[in-house]
Amino acid sequence: MPQPPAIPRLKVLTGIPKTIRNPIGAFNDYAEDYGENYLLSVGGTRRTHMTTDPDVVQYVLQKNHRNYEKSEIQTDQVARYFGQGLLTNSGKSWLTQRRLIQPGFHRKRLERLTEAMQEVIDLQCAALREKAAAGTKINLHHFTRDAVFRIIVKAIFTDGFTEEDTERLNATIDKVQGYIIYPVRIPFLRGPLRWLGQEKKHVGLANDVRQDIQRRIDQRRAEGPKDDLLQMLLDTRYEDTGEPMTDEQLIDEVIILFAAGHETSANSLAWTIWLLLRHPDKLALVRKEIEAAEAAGPIDFEGVRRLPYLTQVIDESLRMYPPAWITDRVALNDDDTGAFNIQKGTVMGLFIHGLHHNPAHWDAPYEFRPERMTPAAKKARHPSCYVPFGGGPRLCIGNHFAMLEMLLFLSSVLKNFDFSLSPGADKVGYKPLITLHMDREVLVGVGERG
Repeated sequence: MPQPPAIPRLKVLTGIPKTIRNPIGAFNDYAEDYGENYLLSVGGTRRTHMTTDPDVVQYVLQKNHRNYEKSEIQTDQVARYFGQGLLTNSGKSWLTQRRLIQPGFHRKRLERLTEAMQEVIDLQCAALREKAAAGTKINLHHFTRDAVFRIIVKAIFTDGFTEEDTERLNATIDKVQGYIIYPVRIPFLRGPLRWLGQEKKHVGLANDVRQDIQRRIDQRRAEGPKDDLLQMLLDTRYEDTGEPMTDEQLIDEVIILFAAGHETSANSLAWTIWLLLRHPDKLALVRKEIEAAEAAGPIDFEGVRRLPYLTQVIDESLRMYPPAWITDRVALNDDDTGAFNIQKGTVMGLFIHGLHHNPAHWDAPYEFRPERMTPAAKKARHPSCYVPFGGGPRLCIGNHFAMLEMLLFLSSVLKNFDFSLSPGADKVGYKPLITLHMDREVLVGVGERG
């Protein structure tokens, strides 16, 4: 079997500034010139097979997933700050943890969490009414991030945090996530950042979060059980030993739920609202559906099923702006996909944003078309054309939680409020950090609907 074409080293070196500044644009340029699969390496290190080929993505994530583990970028670099939780763990240890935590996201648990989610959403709507009455514009991403963070806090800790605690924890996790991207994307910066004390500073911030969570675990043990995700984690026992998780592992899992769970959904909600404001005809259809759904009963855990078009809108937003815009795996042994040879140690760069915009598989990929996300349309496409939550055994454990909170949030907010984009806010680009952010602040006006 052949290998994909290799990008000439000189071209890679001259392209480093763009790759650092705009990796999505750089990877798309390479794909346009070399195809869905190509080899990329800098200075002979980190040999990467980049792909936007759904056959290869499916092979790596599903068909032969046992031969592909997460790279040191996640298991070492990210784990240095957020611990060995489900997102950063690998191998048998990951599988054990996955089986242990999976019940926390089963249907009955999500159904019980719906009321807590809605309580937070109602409070956010009350705050929006005050903004609307005062004529104050809101920062769209700050608004969605605050709401989602409060939802995940409520889901993990029933009693939640104080306003001060919530703001401090949110800000600290933001600082750590904002820093991590630099040593991850630009490996040669790791030494200078360490020498300048930046690594120590941000490890210290992460440790502050760990200590805060430890205090809350101790408090829960003293006060007694409650019905939330923290209690589920405290009560779980390993099948082989009957022992509970250590506090260190508990903290790792809680931090991952915070870090991965709120940032991805917050970005997705901001992109979705922004897309709807730019397509008022789609927004009108969403509001009509919400009205009809409410007439048939409350929009709760079961009621969100009556929002198929809003679900398509979210799906299309996740296609256009996937929160996890890229992921990777490392080949443990030599392999071939049926089309390509893969050498042991090769990093498989699964370029999800490119996959979701691959013109060989998507018609007009840069247009917002929720209609392409009907069940029939999905069934007709390659199953790995669309992987916003990953795929195979490592499919995101919180995917149903995320969809539920987004449906509840959008149905409440879009029903009760009108939004208007500020001048220039329709020309937003993306900022690919660990997750896919907007490249600027988006201010929107808020008005209460009659």
